[in-house]
Amino acid sequence: MKNLAVFILIFASFSFSASAQSAKAQFEQGVALYEEENFAAAAAAFAKAAEKGYVDAQFNLGLMTLKGEGVEQDYPEAMRLFRLAAEQGSVKAQTNLARMYAKAKGVAPNYGQAVFWFRKAADAGYDDAQYSLGVLYASGIGVPRDLRKAWELFNAASEQNNLSAHYQLGLMYFKGKGVAENKVEGLKFLTLAGDFEESALYLKYAQGKSSAEEIAEANKMVAEWRADHPAKP
Repeated sequence: MKNLAVFILIFASFSFSASAQSAKAQFEQGVALYEEENFAAAAAAFAKAAEKGYVDAQFNLGLMTLKGEGVEQDYPEAMRLFRLAAEQGSVKAQTNLARMYAKAKGVAPNYGQAVFWFRKAADAGYDDAQYSLGVLYASGIGVPRDLRKAWELFNAASEQNNLSAHYQLGLMYFKGKGVAENKVEGLKFLTLAGDFEESALYLKYAQGKSSAEEIAEANKMVAEWRADHPAKP
């Protein structure tokens, strides 16, 4: 009887391992098909892996369902898939689930749930969630307005070179909101934010309100920041 129990345990472990390997192969097949822009086949492959609990497949299929790529656009189903992946600890799924609650896609707006899931991903160090939670604190949506907390979250995301967080920090420093006004710091972060439309426009405005010395100092700080934060491979 003991030998039978050991056999059952080994067999169950082997079956689980084989299933996991199968799910990984189906997920990788889905990735390859997606890169070929064969979206319907990619979605089908992700669905097979998702049914086996493969977290990345659940997230990818959720994203495709949210966008209507290869499958019919279905917000409630996208939320279901994001939740499955979020409950397994996927920070990307947690962040997307939070955004759907915040934007009322597939569900009534629920900022409490949005904050809950953003915070989970932010606490795990995910920069997009840190930025998004910072926006809620800056605007007082779902949480009491707290510019200092917003600054902390934007700063954490900025350390990971999140461009939107750079932009928000630039505004805060240049306008003196939540932190002491500091034009040089403001210019530094606005420059780091890159050239997406809002950032480029405000940087041009900020430079017009700054001296040549302040701009030069900010540019020096940008170079130093980039040296200390090499681009991720």
